[in-house]
Amino acid sequence: MQSGVVVSRSPGVKFKRSMGPLGDLGGIRLTKGIGYQSADAFRCEHCGTVVIPGR
Repeated sequence: MQSGVVVSRSPGVKFKRSMGPLGDLGGIRLTKGIGYQSADAFRCEHCGTVVIPGR
């Protein structure tokens, strides 16, 4: 596994069971930071799967 970060902009990346009409409202926030957001992550070089470990 290759270590790195997942990056985004505010309001950040969230986990939701499904996308609903409320868009990015609700859900569990995966990223931290102000402005630009980031989360530690690992990526499998063979299959491309990205894993974000829990805080």
